[in-house]
Parts: sequence; structure tokens; C-alpha cells
Amino acid sequence: MRILYERTGMCGKLPVRYSLVAENLENAGENYGVLVESGGERLLLRGITVSQRRIQALLGLLMAGNVTAVTARDVVEDWLLH
Repeated sequence: MRILYERTGMCGKLPVRYSLVAENLENAGENYGVLVESGGERLLLRGITVSQRRIQALLGLLMAGNVTAVTARDVVEDWLLH
């Protein structure tokens, strides 16, 4: 797993780190996911999409909404359903 992009935002006074992660798939390119860290909590969601454009859009949504590690799974699950 590699971190391709990392940004820090704030949710109130709580710093939140957002990372775009990638893993190589055998003979199929890369698979992307997100890592969200806040308040001692850490959530790694691997294998969300093979599209770099879509994972960047999702990461932008998480950052814009100041989503924390505690709520990120729900947001990502909702995003995947739409």
C-alpha cells in the first residue's frame, strides 16, 4: 500500500488527516482507497475503486464535509450506493 496524497483538515478543533492510498493489482493496474485519521481513531478503506478520478472526488467530498474517522465508513458506503 502506498500513500499518494495526504491533506490535513479540521473538524472543529480536531485535526483530521485524509490520505489517498493505492495498491497494485496483478495485471490490472491500481486499486484506490482512503485512510482517515482523527482523534486517535484510524479508518483504512481499501479497494474502493480502480478509478483515480472517482477516488479523488470521494476524497474531496470527505475533506469538504470535515468527515472524521468515526463517520467516514458511513459516508463512503452512501457514496458507493449512488
